[in-house]
Parts: sequence; structure tokens; C-alpha cells
Amino acid sequence: MDPVLLSRIQFALTAGYHWIFVPASIGMGFMVFLLWTMAAITNEEQWHKAAKFFSKWLGVFFVLGVPTGIVMEFEFGANWANYSTFVGSIFGPPLMLEGLFAFALESTFIGVLLFGMDRLPRVISWFASFFVFIGSSLSGLWILIANSWQQVPSAYIIKDTPLGPRAELTDFMKAVFNPLMVSQYTHTINSAIITGAYIVAAVGAYYLLKKRHVQVARSAVAIGIVVLAISSIIQLYPTGHEEGAVIAKYQPTKLAADEGLYKTEEGAPMLVFGIVDEKNREVKAAIGIPKLLSWLAFGDWNAKVLGLHDAAEYVWYQQVLNNPNYADEKVKKEVVEQIMRAHGINPNDPKANEKMVEVLEESIPVAFMFYAYRVMVGLGTLFILIGGLGVLLLLLGKLYDSRWFLKVLVYTLPLPWFAGEAGWFTHEVGRMPWMVWGMVTVNTGVSSNVSATSVLITLIGFVVVYTILFYIWLHFVKKLVREGPEPVEGDPTAKPAPAVSAAGGGQ
Repeated sequence: MDPVLLSRIQFALTAGYHWIFVPASIGMGFMVFLLWTMAAITNEEQWHKAAKFFSKWLGVFFVLGVPTGIVMEFEFGANWANYSTFVGSIFGPPLMLEGLFAFALESTFIGVLLFGMDRLPRVISWFASFFVFIGSSLSGLWILIANSWQQVPSAYIIKDTPLGPRAELTDFMKAVFNPLMVSQYTHTINSAIITGAYIVAAVGAYYLLKKRHVQVARSAVAIGIVVLAISSIIQLYPTGHEEGAVIAKYQPTKLAADEGLYKTEEGAPMLVFGIVDEKNREVKAAIGIPKLLSWLAFGDWNAKVLGLHDAAEYVWYQQVLNNPNYADEKVKKEVVEQIMRAHGINPNDPKANEKMVEVLEESIPVAFMFYAYRVMVGLGTLFILIGGLGVLLLLLGKLYDSRWFLKVLVYTLPLPWFAGEAGWFTHEVGRMPWMVWGMVTVNTGVSSNVSATSVLITLIGFVVVYTILFYIWLHFVKKLVREGPEPVEGDPTAKPAPAVSAAGGGQ
């Protein structure tokens, strides 16, 4: 058993599970704030009931988002101790600030919101909902500052220390506003808003189909569809486009894998569909738009886009060997040789550099990247269509009676999570083998004294515990759906679902 592979699987599992609740928490935080705002502006009872109802949904997502995130922080020290030693002085402060300020703000005001919305004036609930959204957004900000720096490091120097080479900041603000941070943050937060909007719209659609809580349901569907339509367009442009342009400039191997581009091309096409043949290093049955990739990546229809091999050469020779951020040649030699040895390459081998290029080239699963990227983009395009169609039906006064469209909203509710997971897997798997681009690979960052058996045992334990937690979460979601929002005065459809006996029959 390989401890590196098992540690990667464990972190992928915990991160992917955590991401079920993060976008829902952030997105629902935004939607709850909008609902409380509508309640304050209109002073209509259905908006107030909708705001209270979806505040409970926010609480359910928040409760499971917290512990699953904490587990990941422990894994940095347990499974990836060498990585933590190398970049701990840079990666640590954003995590500390996230806990001290963002999480404290969010957790305080979500308590005020959930336990005070029946006891305190509505204006207090509005303020609480505002600070919950701000807190969750700031929490995402600090985490993504750390993540984006790992993807595109800036404002640092690699020095020799008693613990070995370490990266240290030279300018905190330049590191915070690294080239990827703004586009990655806006793209990620906006994807969470899409998830929140979809939840609100789909739950409202469910009640309309069941002819329950109709007044609250109409409010939920209307605001959810409008937010979905706007945010799904923003997800494509400008946030998605800008993040793609940064990746094209700083992470050429990731771009090549996303597009299945094995050979360097000028005026490279954007492939809509294809079948990746990794053995023969080609994409078969490819259907593409001529020159579009070059234009999207570099703003030039005839720009050169590096194929996977040339991109790997560029990363190794330009971003690693010619990295200007080494304190001296001794540190550079130590870091480079450490990377080579960790990947089974003798630094004294005359072909050591060529072999490292092969490592970089072969570390990225091109087929996985190619398909995952198209799942993300395809679902994003679908959200634009659904949101646009929903707004059209709303303007025509047909939204609430279009049962086929309401069913589409309900049946496609899981898709925002699939899109988000596909996006994150593309983002993270695409930087392999780097944990920190150009400095730390998974082989050099893994803990030296953790056995594969230990990782396997904890991995099995996580699967068991997370399965139980997911079941508990589903139980509370079903309970919320069954109970529904508080009745609006004068709405005859505002009644809970009939109780179901243990034998499955209605009582």
C-alpha cells in the first residue's frame, strides 16, 4: 500500500464531503439575507415565513460544515507534515484569521438568527442574516487566499532553516492578492450562490407541485429563479473566464489537460466533445470550435497554446529551475534534488531534468481532467438555460403553473453539487503533482513517519463516520420538508404533510 496515494484519497474524500455543505451554507446565507431583506421591504407575511423557514435550512448545512472542515486542518499536520513545515508560516496565518474573525462572526450571528428570530425584533434578524453571510464569505475568502497562493505562489522567498528549506512571505498583501485570488474567490462564492438559489427554488417548486404552502412557495421560486439566472451568467463571465485566463498563464499543464491538448498549437480549438485516448496521446472524435481556446486563454485568435509535454517542460525549466525566489543556489539545489529523489530520480543522472519533465507530464490524469471540466462547463451552461427560461416564465406569469418546469427544478436539484465537485476536482487534480506549485509535490509533502496502515485505518473510520453523519443530515432535511414553513394567515394550503406510521401507511 502506498501512503501517498492513500493520503491523497483520504484528503479527497474529506474535502469532497466537506464541499457538500460549504456551498450550501454560503449560498443559503446569501439567500436567507435576501429573504429577510424582502420581508423588511415588503412587510408581507409570506416573505417573513420564507425567511424563517430557510434560516432553518441554513442551520442544518452549517452544523455539518464545521466539523468536516476541522478534520481537514488536522490532516495537514498528520498526513502532510513535510508540506506543513515548508509553507506553514504562509499557509497558517490565513487559517488562523479565518477561525478568529470569519468563523467567530458567522457562528455568533447564526446563533442570534436561529434562536432569536421568534424572540427578537425583525430588524435584529435582518442584521443577523447579513452578518452570517458576511462571516461565511470572509471564511471562504481566507481559505481561498491560502488555496490560490498554493496554486500561483507570489511574494515569498525560499530560505534554508534548521528544519530544511522553507517558504517565507516577503509581502503579505501581495501574497494575499496573488494573481489567482480575485477570480478564484468570486468564481467559488458565485458557485455557492447558484447552489443556494437552486435549493430555495427547488424547495418552493416542490411545495407548488404538492399544492402546499403556496404563498411561501411562490416567493421562494421567484427569488430563487432570479438569483439563479443572474449568478449562472456571472459564473461563465466574468468570473470563469478570468480564472481560466490566469490558469492559462501560470498553470499551462492544467490547461493542456483540461483541453486534452497533447501537442502545442497556434490558434488552438476549444473542444466541445471528444474521447481521450491516453495511450496514443490524442483525443478521438473531437468536435471543437476553431481558435476559440487561443482567444479565451490569451485574447488572441492565433496565440500559441502549449501541449502537455511542452507545458511540462515550461513548468520544470522556467517555474522550478529558473524560479527567482530561492535565497541562494544552495537552497535551490536542495529543493530541486529533494523533488527528484522523492520521485525516484537520481539528481546526478545526466537526464534527470528530462525525467522530471516526464513525471510532471504523467502525473495528470488527462482523461479525468478532460471529462470533469466538461461536466462543470456543461452543467454551468444548463443552469444558464434553466435560469433564463424560469425568468421568462416569471415575466409571462406562467412560472407557478408550469408543472413541467417545476419538476425540472426538483429533479435537477443535485446538479449544482455535481458541478461544484467537478470544478474542485478539476482545480485540484489539475495541479498534480504539485501541492504548492513549483515547490512541493505530493511525494515531498507527505509525512515521513505515517504508515500506509495508519492512513487506511483512519480512511475507513472517516467513511463510516461520514456515512452516519450524512444519514443524520438527510433525516433533518426530510423533517424540514415534511414540516414546511409556518402557515401564512389566509393561505388554506399552508398545512404540514400527513404523518406516516412506522408501517408506511398514512394516519
